[in-house]
Amino acid sequence: MVRRSKGVIPRRDADFDGWLVNLTGYVDDKVTSGVWTHIPAEKVTALKAHTAAWHAAYVKTQGPHTPVDTEVKNDARKAAEGFVSQFIAQYLMFDPVTNEDRTAMNLPNGDKTYSPIGKPKTRALITKLKPLGGFEVEIYFQDESTPKSRAIPYGDNGCLLNYTWGPEKVMDYAALKDTCLMTRSPWTLELPPEAEGKFLSCVTRWQNERGKLGPWGEIQHVVIA
Repeated sequence: MVRRSKGVIPRRDADFDGWLVNLTGYVDDKVTSGVWTHIPAEKVTALKAHTAAWHAAYVKTQGPHTPVDTEVKNDARKAAEGFVSQFIAQYLMFDPVTNEDRTAMNLPNGDKTYSPIGKPKTRALITKLKPLGGFEVEIYFQDESTPKSRAIPYGDNGCLLNYTWGPEKVMDYAALKDTCLMTRSPWTLELPPEAEGKFLSCVTRWQNERGKLGPWGEIQHVVIA
């Protein structure tokens, strides 16, 4: 079984640049043309923004440049890698994305010989929300069937977090429209400065290797420090 984004991202900056620009353009074309409807428009916009920021910072280091330029480039790469790793796992490793699409984006194809893994049946539960300051919240989660373990269940590639923030607690699952695929517990969620003093409302569920989602956990809340 292929662990989706591990080992996929090129190590050399020049290779990473070409790979990321190609992937972003391919995704944008598919979504714009209406072929892929499972990827939210705001996620494509964020992908394009990370790619543009990285590419601009990278190009600036290809001629005479300062140590500050190198630092900016490294920071842009770290941010782009973090975003695209989750993007791949959440949207590109299952239908309607095909093996041909993944080949075109230089992504691995899954092993078709193993038995199909069904939809997750257990709930992913948030056990702790810990404000860290600086508009960050540390999220602890676990499977309801293994309360002593933080391991992600076999066949799942992460814990999908749905969340929103605002002046009041939100209890409507449909209103938790922002998403993040958490691949380990605890996970640090970064929020914008304007979220300070507001309520973070969030809920989790498992996502498997085919993109199928398990049942919702319980909505949890915390004030963002």
